[in-house]
Amino acid sequence: MGDDLITYQKIREIQRDERSNTTLAKLPENILEMIQSYLNEKKNFLEKNSDEQNLFSMDKFSRAEYEFKNTKISIQNVFDTRHKKIIEKAYQVSKNNMKMKDTTNMLYFEKRIFLQLIDIFDNYNQNCILALITNKKPIFEFSSQKEEEQSLKIDEDFLNKENDKKLIKIINNVPSFIWEDNSKFGPFKPEDMVFLPQKISELLVKQKMAQEVK
Repeated sequence: MGDDLITYQKIREIQRDERSNTTLAKLPENILEMIQSYLNEKKNFLEKNSDEQNLFSMDKFSRAEYEFKNTKISIQNVFDTRHKKIIEKAYQVSKNNMKMKDTTNMLYFEKRIFLQLIDIFDNYNQNCILALITNKKPIFEFSSQKEEEQSLKIDEDFLNKENDKKLIKIINNVPSFIWEDNSKFGPFKPEDMVFLPQKISELLVKQKMAQEVK
């Protein structure tokens, strides 16, 4: 699946692929943005056409309503399946004391969950199970409040960074470029839907290289 706009059928394909694979299926890099864009489009359509009375509009509305509802169920199923695989993989890494922590095909938040789970399983195995079989008192150490606060701050910083992005539709070819913070973007082609930092999005719109998606 390329970087084109996602559809209900493609979401169902992703669901089937995830179910049929024992390992994590590869998802498009911008899958989260694609899903959010699709759901927002359906939601806006339903809100704008809820009062239409002719049969054609009612049929189109019903299909959109059906897809909107079932898309959310499919997405939930996809990530439920992926999370089960991540939990099992983290358990096996900890149990077998693997040095290599393979995060292939994991999304950014899945990688974090995976590494945290390994730490939890390591803690459990070393301080509970090993202690038990060596006649010591099992102790499970939770992270300190300071660590929790630091973790929360990292999450908030990430969310603030993510919220400073805009969804735009590319209308002319945009070659790859380096931004002022040395981040690399592009290349993009017409019809691509991308989330970019606000300054870059506004610049591309101003130069008539893209259109803002409301």
